[in-house]
Amino acid sequence: MSPLFDMRVKFDIDELNESLLERPSLVPLMTVDLIENAFKHADFHHPDSFISIVLSFRNGLLELTVSNKISKRSPLYKTKGGIGSKTLEERLMLYYPDRHELKRFVENDVYNAYLQIRLYEN
Repeated sequence: MSPLFDMRVKFDIDELNESLLERPSLVPLMTVDLIENAFKHADFHHPDSFISIVLSFRNGLLELTVSNKISKRSPLYKTKGGIGSKTLEERLMLYYPDRHELKRFVENDVYNAYLQIRLYEN
């Protein structure tokens, strides 16, 4: 990576929430696809490139926002692809039905992924 590359990670965890320690919280590897894609599609050589990861957990609500400057280079040709995104959506429906929101969009050459999960049923 270029020494000019900007990578930011921010955590905002409600450590006083005892329920976080008392019961299972998040299905393993649920967020890996969103974070992995930021590294896969980011432009590591351009001076204004970046990856931003913001994770928040408060009152049983997990929010993850991952953003990255999109690379101008063409991705490698693959005969198969996109399976991680489909698998993520299927896993969200299976483990967190009616308790999640997933948004992905591009704005000003920046790819944004937003995931919100209500971890505990009311």
